[in-house]
Amino acid sequence: MNITVNNKSITLPSAFSIAQLLEHMNISVAKGTVAVAINDEIVSKDVWDKHALSENDHVTIVAPAQGG
Repeated sequence: MNITVNNKSITLPSAFSIAQLLEHMNISVAKGTVAVAINDEIVSKDVWDKHALSENDHVTIVAPAQGG
């Protein structure tokens, strides 16, 4: 399955969930540290395990940045 994550094309096995994608990308999912949108729609963390990604989905993953 081909999807776009933060404007980069990647190929995944079919039936990947949002939670599996984040794990696959080694992104920490500690409470409140990541937000995910699929096709410009924010997806609640409560459904990340159940929300299956589809061919050609556009995924945006936003994590807080530290700075000063």
